[in-house]
Amino acid sequence: MAESENIRFQLLDDVGLQEIIDGADSKNTKAQVKYALKIFEEYLKVIDMNLSDATNLPNSQLDALLQKFYCGARQQNGTLYCKKSMMAIRFGIQRHFLNTKKVDVVNHDDFANSSRVFKCFSSTLKQKGKGVVTHKEAISAEDMAIIQESLDLSDPLGLQDKVFLDVMLYFCNRGRENLREMTRDSFEISEEGGKQKITLKDTLTKNNRGDDQEKSQGGVMLSTGIGPRCPVNTFTVHGQLNPGCECFWQKPKPKAKSAASVWYCNAPLGKNKIGSKMKDISLRAGTARSYTNHCLRATSVSSLQNAGFKDRDIMTVSGHHSETSIKHYARTTEDTKHKMSEAIAATMSIGPPAEEPSSSKPTQSNSQEIAELEQIMRDISNNPDVMTVPVNITSSSTTNSHVPVNITSTSKAPTFNLQNCVVQIYNN
Repeated sequence: MAESENIRFQLLDDVGLQEIIDGADSKNTKAQVKYALKIFEEYLKVIDMNLSDATNLPNSQLDALLQKFYCGARQQNGTLYCKKSMMAIRFGIQRHFLNTKKVDVVNHDDFANSSRVFKCFSSTLKQKGKGVVTHKEAISAEDMAIIQESLDLSDPLGLQDKVFLDVMLYFCNRGRENLREMTRDSFEISEEGGKQKITLKDTLTKNNRGDDQEKSQGGVMLSTGIGPRCPVNTFTVHGQLNPGCECFWQKPKPKAKSAASVWYCNAPLGKNKIGSKMKDISLRAGTARSYTNHCLRATSVSSLQNAGFKDRDIMTVSGHHSETSIKHYARTTEDTKHKMSEAIAATMSIGPPAEEPSSSKPTQSNSQEIAELEQIMRDISNNPDVMTVPVNITSSSTTNSHVPVNITSTSKAPTFNLQNCVVQIYNN
């Protein structure tokens, strides 16, 4: 059968097959491998070797070479890389040798020594203060209020910024990942329980690759019924994009030139413009600090954690594969820290008690005890042969509540039945 008559199968050559293999890796992975190999090649030049020579080395010699590289790698200014950077470099080298040498230089038994050296060197970096990973902070409640107040929904840019915040928060998107590739068909609008909802179709991301069995980004944006600022309402209005461009993020027209039906240009928003979107939003709003796109992801996870949702449920929205990863986003609010401080102070008795009973209003149990004792006092006061005994009564139900009561006792010392109190008798 001639190739032109074949409509069922696509006959791929080696180049086409390699493109499919290469496409399995995300753009970030490819960039990471390129970054790692650049550093590794610069190191190899110093020892008069090239990448091809290193690739052809026996496993034992390559293992010895990697031991020295891990410990000797430095930045251009001669300082140590941080632990996270070294892990990224090692990952890139691992991917390179998996593709070219078909060997895993991290997990293969032949590379046990270099793996051990890398682990020891990572501990050294941590001791030198190079092991701390600074994660993006969530947007504070005060700054979020300022940002929301600054968004003008009658302006194409303000409307786009509002929708950007909603998409990033409800679907827990990464900083700039896949934003440039979003189209109008990337979202599904449906109705459930009398409410409109928007979902994001499954796409390849850093945490969601082709071998995943389930959809990772299961976030849902439901109608809140709060008028124009309802996320579904603003999304729908923003959906009236320029029909000539399939991209979801399009260049906004100036407010004065925007028509009633088309507010955006027939051109996509640039990749760098999308990457700095949150930074520009916080700058225009005048927030206390400058935020990044990834801060929105941290805000989404932190908000769900503070609301009491379980990590395993949050993972279905964020796309994380382990609860350990998601715990990095956990943030303790200042109000919680204040309560923690008060709790510690209470255990050390250095602060006022949470509730102090009023001295003018004794508790019910204490008043009852006083009444009973006063009745005893009246009963025995009729005896002419009496001896006055001052009694200091402390109720066990009230801390530090001393009630002085003068009662009389006969010379034969009557027996009293007192409950829930401490009686201290002093002889004058």
